[in-house]
Amino acid sequence: MSNFSDALVTLGCAVAGAGASLLAMNMGASPGVAGVLGLAIFGVGSQLQNVGVRRRDRALLQKDLIALKRADLINADQISQAGQRMQDLLAKADDEHFIREGKLAAEMKLLETLVRQFAESMVKRVQAVEAAHAETAGETRRLQARLRSGAAMTLQPAPQLLAPQEAESDGRLFDLIQRSLIENRVDLYIQPVVSLPQRKLKFYEALTRLRTPDGAVIMPAQYLKVAEARGLMSTVDNLLLFRCVQFIRRLTAKQREVGVFCNISIHSLNDAAFFPQFVDFMRAHRDLRDQIVFELPQAAFAAMGPGEDASLRSLAELGFAFSMDRVAHLDFEIEPLRKRGVRFIKASPALLMNPDTQTALGIRLEDFRELLARSGIALVGEKIETERQVVDLLDFSIDYGQGFLFGEPRAAKEDDVPVARVEDRAPAPAAPAPAPQPAGMTALFQARTQKRAAG
Repeated sequence: MSNFSDALVTLGCAVAGAGASLLAMNMGASPGVAGVLGLAIFGVGSQLQNVGVRRRDRALLQKDLIALKRADLINADQISQAGQRMQDLLAKADDEHFIREGKLAAEMKLLETLVRQFAESMVKRVQAVEAAHAETAGETRRLQARLRSGAAMTLQPAPQLLAPQEAESDGRLFDLIQRSLIENRVDLYIQPVVSLPQRKLKFYEALTRLRTPDGAVIMPAQYLKVAEARGLMSTVDNLLLFRCVQFIRRLTAKQREVGVFCNISIHSLNDAAFFPQFVDFMRAHRDLRDQIVFELPQAAFAAMGPGEDASLRSLAELGFAFSMDRVAHLDFEIEPLRKRGVRFIKASPALLMNPDTQTALGIRLEDFRELLARSGIALVGEKIETERQVVDLLDFSIDYGQGFLFGEPRAAKEDDVPVARVEDRAPAPAAPAPAPQPAGMTALFQARTQKRAAG
């Protein structure tokens, strides 16, 4: 638009110059004088036009500069506000971290107090056992002395003492297991479970290891039989569950979405004193339902009655899934397992690759795997030790793999020092201090302590 206006002004100057020349000639001036006069008028007009254009351009430039300065001030203000918001968020994050750490420390102190209270209440329990079982008075007095002097708590009633005729075979191991539980020398070991064929970490299986006073490790194959026979499995399951929840919380804090297979005994499902509190604890930690998978052996599922089914259902209603391991055969009904909430089945390559397995099934293993998938059940190959086993299992589209090939069980804390197995009897460094129990268990511990103290 401005260019068109400038053209009109220039045209006007030319018309004015021509008009002045004609007027001069009409007044008797010579053509040369008239032409010079016209050119002079055109030149003056052009100069005036140039002055006007420069003033207009200067005004526009000043207007643009003012707009740029205003935009710069707005941007600077927005940057300042964003920086302030970022500082506020960082300060808030630091405050939340401090609050969490403070809450954890406070709960640790409270748990220490509850441990002492529970140990005192257990002394009364042991006294009652001593009166009812006078023939085992010697063992009872030794247990009472340990409870008075030590320290960590168990959530189980006082374990049954070994009968004299059993002491010769199992007495030493039972004593070691009992002391490990009473003194809270229970460690969490983890073994990776990976997706196949990608071999990406998806789960850990949580395993319990007990430690003797000299630091040697008691393996599950050693303590399970004695612990189950003497009513100690609920205590083992209880402590393992606490460690699993704490471990998952640490993973979540690091933004690692990894699940954990947590073993539970059928004896715990039957424990009327323990299991309701177990369910209450899982209800309080229901947000972990996608990360905790409770695992039981095939024999436990086969032996379940109405009571165990009800216990299993109470966990399933909270959204928790189950896994079946130690599978001895694949000749089982899939639908009942699905209804119970089983979402994983673990089987060894030796079982899966055995020709007799497919003969017993009556169908190909690939078709069996497809039936499991339709029911929402994943098949996990466990005890995998060689690459050849992986290749063979991939022919059947196995979902996950677990075994020494992908990683041996290790202590959940990276800085834990490995210790010798109990059969090696090798001395080991002192064990680290027991880890704090996860938040939310304080009320459960207190209720349990008060119940025990009341009789």
